[in-house]
Amino acid sequence: MDGTRVAVINDIVTWATKPLNKDTHPQPSNVGGILWLYGMPGIGKSSIAHSICRRLHESKQLGGSFFCRRDDPVLSETKTVLPTLIYGLAGRFGPYRTCVAQALRDDPQLNPQSASEELFLNTLKALKTHPRRTSVLVIDALDECGKSTTRRQLLGQLMEACKQNQWLKVIVTSRPEHDIQSFFNENGVSGRDLSQDDQDRNDIRHFTEARMKWVANKQNQDPEQLIGEGRLGRIVNRSGGLFIFVETLIQYLVRYRDPKPPLNRLLQGPSEEASVELHKLYLAAIELHIKAVEAEFRLMTRVVIGVAPHRALCDESIAAFTGVQLASISSWVDDLSSLLYRDELIKNGIRVRHASILDYLIGSFCPLDFRVDVKLANIELSSYCLQAMIAGLRFNICELETSYLPNSGIEDLNERVQRNISDILQYSCLHWASHLCSNLDLASKEICEDLDKLLKSERILYWLEVLSMMGEVPAAIVALRNLITCSKVRLSCCANTQNCNSRSEQKFDDQIVKLAEDALRFVYAFAGPISTSAPHIYLSALPFTPIESSIWKNACRSFPKLMRVSEGRMQKWPTSARFGEGHTYSVECVAYSPDGRSIVSGSLDHTIRIWDAVTGATVGDLLKGHTDCVASVVYSPDGRNIVSGSWDQTIRIWDAATGAPVGGPLIGHTSNVVSVAYSPNGRNIVSGSDDSTLRIWDAVTGAPVGEPLKGHASDVTCVSYSPDGRRIVSSSWDRTIRIWDAVTGAPVGEPLQGHTLYVTSVAYSPNGRNIVSGSWDETIRIWDLFTGALVGEPLKGHTDHVLSVAYSPDGLNIVSGSSDYTVRTWDAAAGVPIGEPLKGNTNDVTCVAYSPDGRNIISGSSDNMIRIWDAATCASIRGSLEVHNAMVTSIAYSPDGRNIVSGFMDNTIRIWDAATGAPISEPLKGHTGNVLSVAYSPDGRNIASSSLDHTIRIWNAAAGSPICEPLKGHTSLVGSVAYSPDGRNIASGSNDHTIRIWDAATGSPVGEPLKVPLKGVKRVTYSPDGRRIISACVFGIQIWDVATREAVGRPLKGYTGSVRSVAYSRDGGKFVSSGSDMIRIWDAVTGVPIGKPLKGHDAVGSVAWSPDGKNIVSGSDDGTIRIWDAVTGAPIGKPLTGHTKKVASVAYSPDGRYIASGSSDCTIRIWDAAAGALSLTS
Repeated sequence: MDGTRVAVINDIVTWATKPLNKDTHPQPSNVGGILWLYGMPGIGKSSIAHSICRRLHESKQLGGSFFCRRDDPVLSETKTVLPTLIYGLAGRFGPYRTCVAQALRDDPQLNPQSASEELFLNTLKALKTHPRRTSVLVIDALDECGKSTTRRQLLGQLMEACKQNQWLKVIVTSRPEHDIQSFFNENGVSGRDLSQDDQDRNDIRHFTEARMKWVANKQNQDPEQLIGEGRLGRIVNRSGGLFIFVETLIQYLVRYRDPKPPLNRLLQGPSEEASVELHKLYLAAIELHIKAVEAEFRLMTRVVIGVAPHRALCDESIAAFTGVQLASISSWVDDLSSLLYRDELIKNGIRVRHASILDYLIGSFCPLDFRVDVKLANIELSSYCLQAMIAGLRFNICELETSYLPNSGIEDLNERVQRNISDILQYSCLHWASHLCSNLDLASKEICEDLDKLLKSERILYWLEVLSMMGEVPAAIVALRNLITCSKVRLSCCANTQNCNSRSEQKFDDQIVKLAEDALRFVYAFAGPISTSAPHIYLSALPFTPIESSIWKNACRSFPKLMRVSEGRMQKWPTSARFGEGHTYSVECVAYSPDGRSIVSGSLDHTIRIWDAVTGATVGDLLKGHTDCVASVVYSPDGRNIVSGSWDQTIRIWDAATGAPVGGPLIGHTSNVVSVAYSPNGRNIVSGSDDSTLRIWDAVTGAPVGEPLKGHASDVTCVSYSPDGRRIVSSSWDRTIRIWDAVTGAPVGEPLQGHTLYVTSVAYSPNGRNIVSGSWDETIRIWDLFTGALVGEPLKGHTDHVLSVAYSPDGLNIVSGSSDYTVRTWDAAAGVPIGEPLKGNTNDVTCVAYSPDGRNIISGSSDNMIRIWDAATCASIRGSLEVHNAMVTSIAYSPDGRNIVSGFMDNTIRIWDAATGAPISEPLKGHTGNVLSVAYSPDGRNIASSSLDHTIRIWNAAAGSPICEPLKGHTSLVGSVAYSPDGRNIASGSNDHTIRIWDAATGSPVGEPLKVPLKGVKRVTYSPDGRRIISACVFGIQIWDVATREAVGRPLKGYTGSVRSVAYSRDGGKFVSSGSDMIRIWDAVTGVPIGKPLKGHDAVGSVAWSPDGKNIVSGSDDGTIRIWDAVTGAPIGKPLTGHTKKVASVAYSPDGRYIASGSSDCTIRIWDAAAGALSLTS
């Protein structure tokens, strides 16, 4: 109000608008250009902030502002503060706007929401031109935004920005909450207590007098009679300086025709503390209007407060939810206008006027007759939402006339949504799961029945239709993940409690969880079409849903006229969640989130990835920032952050929800950081390094706590906190285990000794009594924490280094990962292995961990893959690889390396997942004779095949369907096909002694056949530049000019038998050929053999050059595969054995890391090209 807080506002504006080197005001310290204003609720902080913003805007020095609000889902999130300030500052200052735009162009993955700190600080640092005058950022009511940890992080970022930029200042207002106050105290900012301002009492008196006169005038009363007789002074005394008291009183009195009697009642008795007087006023306002209907009032207020974190609801929606008459709802809101109001910006949603009213209604100071039980509110709202969805969801809810338009093409989409989808249905579809999962209590029978009706019917598709229409499909993923997770967390909590240990104690029964998991797979699989066009839930997604999926089973009867998929449809969702597909090098570390919903992994490729623990889908973008191997990752106990340790000698903290870095890197170690762990309370982080030390860090500020912990004589390999947080255990290459006091950093007792080689991993038992360790000596040892003595004999069974160990959440079992490529589980009490080793990894198992509920085990491996295992059955959740019973004749990798195509003697073609070995679709059928050759087009979209039936076929690689009629012209079997490098043509070689060239788009022949002077063409391939075709024939090789279609030189001879295979080097300067008696390398220009023949194989049927040109791989009729040095011609390592019959075809993966081989033994095998070890069999 004009005329109040003038001195305070002037003082602050004066400070804000002067350069830092000219600061004289205000008196409280404002280190780094940041000022903190604080006071109790209702003292007028927000009004002051608004006035300051208005003044700064008038002087064109307001850089940006953010007004936090607890009951607003956007304004209560700290992650939205910096993006808002970035936008405001960019709008005011052109050079900064240019820097922001350039940063976003330079890094397309960078966005203000997920990487706001990086964008904010880096763009400020990049500024070369600074404003002539100060720019001021204002944040009001910070205490109503986020959690204590995120608030401190935000303040740290703002302080850093001010320190680096003398022209930038920040003003923060809040209640004096402990986390905010401690932050400013630690950083030398004492703040300004608004209740201690000398002008405060005069301002409140002036404000009260003006507002009381307004009431009097409103009711045609004499102002002097209303505020006379000492009433004005008594009101000021009772307010205790709280403007909200006066404003609430005004809204209360204005409802009366004669406000004097109710005012006199309120002023009876002695004055009390300001907060007590405020609560008495709130109670008086409620009691006046709510008498015999307390139950209905509580019902209404439970809805108002329960929905506040999501979106306020209007009178009509609350009436529809609760069943209370609309007239009653409207009357109460009108009568309680001193406490409640209708917000026109959100469809007249009912909100409290001040956060202190919210505190009062849910706090212990509110009488039980009117107090709101938030837990009960969420239970009721989850029921209301489910019932609204069951009743309101229907097919084509927005009455679309056509399915041909995407959602974005429907001009009146918003109008259709508002007309056809009621407000409570919109709210319910978005927030039902949030209410349902707000606590871990067992769901009622009624709730479970309603959930069953939603998930086990076509309503699940109708729900997705509504979300599609609203542009909120990601909300489905959030809801379903919440549903799955809260049930598993409940089970995990029960498993660790003696009185709660049965499976029936989970929040929902197994059937509901399975239905939710199936729905989640459906949304992940078809999120694209669902988001693009609601009708395509039914037209595109549903027809391709696996037949065994509950979504299909429960919906197919309602849609009998769906498109039928004749081939290529899955029977069930892939059993293998394709974890690890994003990492390009070894997975070094994995960890579950505390709720079991997500998995985080770190890799030798310098990146961190987050995965959905149910589906294996990646969640969000790569976490980038480390410049070397990420050796260790772990979630904070509250699941909000991830900490990582890297060989770049730093530790980084990340926001688990957005993937954004939290603060800068933690620097202090002088060598690789190999292990990190959070303390159980989440306040500290411990790290272990190759510099032989441990360091403890403040998890909020990132500052080191105390000196490094020294004692190990060599590299520290692993660190872990005890369950009570009082101890830290570490292992080292010095073959010892050490225990440390987590507070003082002093060693506790003597080192634990017994391992004979490096100790690689340590972990505490859940009860804190024992420690388990793994070592290069191939053993696992269990130690008594209190005596330091070995418990029992070492656990033996691994045949190579033990690299990782972990306890199950109940402490009964231990899991270990080893360089012998296996995972083992052990009985922790008996020290004996449980079942057989878990096999499936094709390289070192570098890390293992249990899921929080103990049901699953996760392992990471140097084969770049993450695998999940059932902890009870010790079976891979991937399932077994499918086999086939026809000889393999030809194989080829897709250009992206993800798939392998193979041709078979049973006339079919199959496509396989290169990572899992699983078939991707049904066999491609059409040939009437053996398929002899297959090849991918350079763009990976099509596949060409040739056959004993004299034809060539072209197939759509994704759909598995032929794209044209068979290519006919050859008069004998077609033994080979190859795409030109530009993908425009296909060359085919046949036993009719000709090579034909075909138009890859139309399938028509291009020119006349190339007539080979030699007998039958066994293999054809294009040179990398597309200018030559080389053909392997009986007794010789012929090169052709593609442009002139003429033979280049004479046939190259030197074989005593048939030349069966030929392949160009990547640079086109050489080619390699194989025959019945040897392998030769040739100069592609001169046609002269290079060096001596490569001998060691008999009857080599296939050769391929590695993508880097350094090696050659060959497959032989003797069932073996050999790798050769392409320069020296020497064999590399021993032959790769495993096939039981002749190897018909070999191929390198595009990245050169794997070799695929196909054999007459009816198998395809994938080999590690570097190690020469078997990676996968299909």
